[in-house]
Amino acid sequence: MGPLRHSPGPGERRLLLPTLLLALLLLLAPSPGHATRVVYKVAEEQPPNTLIGSLAADYGFPDVGHLYKLEVGAPYLRVDGKTGDIFTTETSIDREGLRECQNQLPGEPCILEFEVSITDLVQNGSPRLLEGQIEVQDINDNTPNFASPVITLPIPENTNIGSLFSIPVASDRDAGPNGVASYELQVGPEAQELFGLQVAEDQEGKQPQLIVMGNLDRERLDSYDLTIKVQDGGNPPRASSALLRVTVLDTNDNAPKFERPSYEAELSENSPIGHSVIQVRVTFLCQAIYVTVTQHKYSDPPSLSQMTFSSPAKRAEQMNRLLSK
Repeated sequence: MGPLRHSPGPGERRLLLPTLLLALLLLLAPSPGHATRVVYKVAEEQPPNTLIGSLAADYGFPDVGHLYKLEVGAPYLRVDGKTGDIFTTETSIDREGLRECQNQLPGEPCILEFEVSITDLVQNGSPRLLEGQIEVQDINDNTPNFASPVITLPIPENTNIGSLFSIPVASDRDAGPNGVASYELQVGPEAQELFGLQVAEDQEGKQPQLIVMGNLDRERLDSYDLTIKVQDGGNPPRASSALLRVTVLDTNDNAPKFERPSYEAELSENSPIGHSVIQVRVTFLCQAIYVTVTQHKYSDPPSLSQMTFSSPAKRAEQMNRLLSK
């Protein structure tokens, strides 16, 4: 036969319940000198003396006979010594300017730490330390911008249709929904069928890319001025734009042509060295090169390789090689 178990009577049960409740309250109540954590939220850029929260009202701490003192959190916060109310100060809480929030990953909350000590003035006991956090919530107070008002994007002519070229991204000091949300490409009638916009997205954000949709010919037009616009997700949204200048790079896709199929000139036998004999004209579509044939000391007719050019030296060397063939 097992041991007999005692069942508490009605009177004992009435005494047991308050005892358990008291033990639970003592267990949950912060003891003197022990840290207790509190959490508040506040939007950034609030005016001075904005109430963030009341330690006495919100967390049941005493509001009489105690001294509240801010230990950590200045200069952004101040605490009423009697009530434990926490206020903003003349130093505005700028989410983007807080050192604690400078290197955050997207989606991470911006936290401002604070500590408040509570001293019982009646019993003169050890201060109780409250450790708290304030989540600084972002407001749309910054406009997304490109690093330069003019963005130059070089693209070779005859680039394959469908090719993508990355456009430098815009930056926004705001985060989350108030950060960069969308890009838009604005083009004129001359470029409407040549360029489009694609926006790729990864963990680092949105990457605008220019799509080549038509054939580019530098000899027809060597540059296009487009507009790239960026907008954030705020309400109302903020936006800015930059000039996107596409420069079409030349490729060697056109052979040089002489103005005439043949040239003739008369030259006296006693013509001095350096005497101008004839001028020929070579055209690279829009670009023309003038070539002057001069008399040299040789008795034979001057070869084409003895021509001098009025164009820059490098082009002259290229033409010398071309005409010598």
